Amino acid sequence: MRRPALTTAALLTSVLLVSGCAATSASSDAATATTAPSTSTESTTSSTVDTSSESGDIDWSTLPTTEVALTDDGLTITEPGTYVLTGSSTGQIVVDSDGLVRIILDGVTIDSADGAAIRVDNAETTVIELAEGSTNSVADASTRSDEEIDGAIYSADDLVITGTGSLEVAANFADGIVGKDDLWIEAGTIAVSSVDDGIRGTDSLTVTGGTIDVDAAGDGIKSSNDTDAGAGQLVVSGGEITITSGDDAVKAEQQVTISGGVIDIVSSVEGIEAPVIVIEGGQTSVNASDDGVNAAASAIVTSGLSISISGGDLSIVMGSGDTDAVDSNGDLSISGGTIDITAQSAFDYDGSGTLTGGTITVNGEEVTELSNQMMGGGMGGGMGGGGRP
Repeated sequence: MRRPALTTAALLTSVLLVSGCAATSASSDAATATTAPSTSTESTTSSTVDTSSESGDIDWSTLPTTEVALTDDGLTITEPGTYVLTGSSTGQIVVDSDGLVRIILDGVTIDSADGAAIRVDNAETTVIELAEGSTNSVADASTRSDEEIDGAIYSADDLVITGTGSLEVAANFADGIVGKDDLWIEAGTIAVSSVDDGIRGTDSLTVTGGTIDVDAAGDGIKSSNDTDAGAGQLVVSGGEITITSGDDAVKAEQQVTISGGVIDIVSSVEGIEAPVIVIEGGQTSVNASDDGVNAAASAIVTSGLSISISGGDLSIVMGSGDTDAVDSNGDLSISGGTIDITAQSAFDYDGSGTLTGGTITVNGEEVTELSNQMMGGGMGGGMGGGGRP
């Protein structure tokens, strides 16, 4: 969640403390945080979560900067500030601070021998910035004493990833990048391979930029809060995302909103799944073996399920068998955009279906009316297709 910024007085009185590393002070103009576009999403279930990142509003020049040459002892950060990291380590980068922390990765290799590679236990907001021209990689251990720390990069508080360098994340225990609060990806070239989920924000996951490649045995990108109303939001407004997943490629426990960017789902079981799905822009291609775009109930949202498509380009290619390209266990509304479907069953909806705009092609033929095929085992109640007036 967004938190109030530290006062200037508090920032200036901070004392720098670094343990387990070799550190030298540096000027505070080492790098400049990238300003994120301000975005918010409102679910049609009348729950709202603020997914705007505050990283671009932080004046890092008021905080101290420390250059750190990593050793195998790792690094523990306990005070606010900017930390410019170089070198390699088999230890952990641990953040336990009450303030704002920026970690600039500038040619870093972390191959943790125990637990997560980067672990944020406490911070107001942590920003991981990939230095220009840098190549960085992190990997976690396949076992750990605290299995609740389930990411190669793990943050208990707000986490922002930005910058113009590159980052490879190898998750050998479970997930790749985990934010237990809000997680933003603003920029950078990021490749994640994981034995479970790729990138997971709990309250929200927001992607506004960057080039992201996810190869996950579980879900690709997701927002997993299924207990707090208004959370569990996944928003894509920019960036280029490629996902190869063993389960759902794009998943949220409450709402998925796609307003921009490019999403290429190479393979998945469910392509996009959430109780409420809103597609209003961007370019999205889905390859799925079960449902392409699926509005389904979760533990917290059991009614008001819907899919709304009002813009963007959406391409769906389905596997053979009992599969649906667009499957809503509630309502389906299409008012714009371009949709190209290759599937035995194009549309399956249990509530109302309306088509008032857009261009739809199914198996090479343009259609002007929804046909509720109910092939994927819908629960009944679909009352025929709505067509354009």
